[in-house]
Amino acid sequence: MAPSTNGPGLLSEVKVNGTATVEDMDTGGGEKKPCTTLRKLLTRNQANGNLTSDKQVHEIVNTAMDTAAATQKRPLNTGPKNHHEFAHYQRRNGTYLSGRVEAIPTCYLKETSLQYPDIKHSWMCEGKLLILHDPQHPNNFQLFNQRWTLGQPVIVSNVSKHMKVEELWTPEAFSKDFGHDRPDLIDCRRNEPLNGYQIKCFWDGFEDQSKRLTDADGQPLILKLKDWPTSEDFAESMPSRFQDLMSALPMPQYTQRNGQLNLAGRLPEFFVKPDLGPKMYIAYGLAKYPQSGTTNLHLDVSDAVNVMVFVAHEKELEPDVMKLIEDSDCDELMKKRITDDGEIPGALWHIYDACDADKMRDLLNKVALELGMELEPYHDPIHDQQFYLDKNLRQRLADEYGVYGYPILQCVGDAVFIPAGAPHQVQNLNGCVKVAEDFVSPEHLHHCFNLTQEFRLLSNTHANHEDKLQVKNIIYHAIKDAVAVLDQSESIEK
Repeated sequence: MAPSTNGPGLLSEVKVNGTATVEDMDTGGGEKKPCTTLRKLLTRNQANGNLTSDKQVHEIVNTAMDTAAATQKRPLNTGPKNHHEFAHYQRRNGTYLSGRVEAIPTCYLKETSLQYPDIKHSWMCEGKLLILHDPQHPNNFQLFNQRWTLGQPVIVSNVSKHMKVEELWTPEAFSKDFGHDRPDLIDCRRNEPLNGYQIKCFWDGFEDQSKRLTDADGQPLILKLKDWPTSEDFAESMPSRFQDLMSALPMPQYTQRNGQLNLAGRLPEFFVKPDLGPKMYIAYGLAKYPQSGTTNLHLDVSDAVNVMVFVAHEKELEPDVMKLIEDSDCDELMKKRITDDGEIPGALWHIYDACDADKMRDLLNKVALELGMELEPYHDPIHDQQFYLDKNLRQRLADEYGVYGYPILQCVGDAVFIPAGAPHQVQNLNGCVKVAEDFVSPEHLHHCFNLTQEFRLLSNTHANHEDKLQVKNIIYHAIKDAVAVLDQSESIEK
């Protein structure tokens, strides 16, 4: 087995020795291609019989692990020519993420519409961000996978048109079904918890500021729900909403719990499965406070899809919302969704490439020192969610480090796909009800593995210290299934 040339350390492209010939899922039309990578093998049905040799599985798993870690052992100066000299951040393992070696290709709708005439799509962020407009089109995978393999976010719009929004996802529906729950509420501006309140108090003020809880000065609080529903599996605590969401999620190969390309589903039933959601993210709008984030800059160990199911149109916030949009770094096509198409903006996202995370850490540590903050050992400015990058900090990131993100205006029905390891932040412009499902794709499994190793270096009390994803178990069983396909195919040929 040898690493593919498609990308260093990319576990989905680790080649598995074998002579099997199976139908590649992307080609269609019965065309046959050699099936030699983990991702392609996992799209085939799992073999029914036993593997020829347990030793073979262990050898392949160990080689895959070594391949994923290979890029972590490069000398410090082997990155691209514009590799930044880190002055304020030092990795404990002495290895840095040094940005993309090659620029992301710019796409033009005139060209891609000729290549994919049946797929409704458009391009934002100056031709670098793909938006798919039909969430259930069977051929979406072709375009999606091109950008996903590059580690880019993708938007799929109109998802909520396939959901029972009025029946299940409005403030009234939640208040009726769960009004007596007492979850943790968080004051977004002060990042302080509020305990003891029924959730009905939160929902009553969701669209009406006059009904909101107030602070000591009588000002309405900007609240968000934390970890609700709490400990129970979403499928058990909200079964009708779970079924409604899962039936509507785009890219089911990745987003379904048993999807062919959701490697978390490869864990056997006797394992305690990692909690990959769904999870809800519900908060009031923060448009009056442009320097505050609903969710500060952070990154996740797994991939995720985040669906906007409801937006509260707060007319009194419109001037503040429009000013934030003007300062958001969004391109004109993104802004026209609001100004020309009349869509209501729910949340402003800024997503960055995973390979730029260390440059962002260096800037954030520099800013912390400028503010007189102490840099604590065994902590991390991104994992600790210390910062929201306002316009000034985003400009510094671009000017001093050459790092640009993907500014995204998420409207009702938009599903935002976030790659594992990609730093991102969210600011609700209006009140939003979002629901997210995590998954583990072959394309970003190397980030999952490397982040798990990174989390081990945090303090023992840090929330991310443990390997909650069980990434090594996932890798083992995914490759075991791939080898089983090879074994079955070779048996058929003989």
